[in-house]
Amino acid sequence: MTDFNHIDVRHAAINAKLEGWGRWVTQTDTGGSVSPMFRQYRSHAWQWEAPQLHAKGDPNEHMEIEKSVVRLPEKNRAAVQWAYAFHWVPVSAIRKELGMTRSALGQLLVDSRDMLINRTRQEKCSTIRA
Repeated sequence: MTDFNHIDVRHAAINAKLEGWGRWVTQTDTGGSVSPMFRQYRSHAWQWEAPQLHAKGDPNEHMEIEKSVVRLPEKNRAAVQWAYAFHWVPVSAIRKELGMTRSALGQLLVDSRDMLINRTRQEKCSTIRA
């Protein structure tokens, strides 16, 4: 059985960045579980309460991760987006969309993390040379 929550030691740093990116991508004011009837409703309670900051971390870092994820091949991108941003989507749905078995999807996630690590290394090297 494939454990999608298992992260290799070599992927610890990119996993932390992807988790922050996932929270940054999916942040919404309503939390996403509001009845359609009340989706556009805005309370005036904001004038008595302190504002809440939802996104934590460096927005520039999140944008860099976003750029790297978008440049991944289609299947890799879909797997990363599912695993970190849209994790409430059932495994069966993403498997059906990508046409993969559970083990192949798990391997695709591992390969995608490796690709992101390599791309961030290449980008750092190219900015140092410039």
